[in-house]
Amino acid sequence: MRGFLTDGRTIIWSGLAFLALTIGFGIWIQSINLQMILDELSNADQIRRVVAEMSAEQRAGHWWMTLVLDYAYPLAYGCFFAGLALRNFDKAGFWIAVPAFVSIPADMIENTIQLFILSGDDALIWVKTIITPIKLVSFVLAGINALLGMGLAVYRRLAGPD
Repeated sequence: MRGFLTDGRTIIWSGLAFLALTIGFGIWIQSINLQMILDELSNADQIRRVVAEMSAEQRAGHWWMTLVLDYAYPLAYGCFFAGLALRNFDKAGFWIAVPAFVSIPADMIENTIQLFILSGDDALIWVKTIITPIKLVSFVLAGINALLGMGLAVYRRLAGPD
């Protein structure tokens, strides 16, 4: 798995997929006129309020966006972030990639719960109140680690061989 994630082609393609999906979210959100999405909400009352304020078309649009884009998203950013960490931080790379590895299943679990919530079943909303902060923190840490890894790669490239 390490070889796949650290391969330059995997990093490039997962980075491009991450970028394309990010743009896709923006387009989708604007096309259904969503004022707020559930992906960053972890307060049960706020989640219920936001869903209640959505029209049926917005709920359906958010549901399809979650299914079509948001299940691919953690795979794209996860491969990209983990690949950069593993490739650029040598032996410590595995430990530095841990937040990326945590964010992938956390995001997938959150997506599944959001599909239920958007379908009118909020019985598992309590899980979202736990998993969303885990996803957000691990995503941010993985992103910072990836930026540091890219910076290290640029530094090594500019510094040249020892």
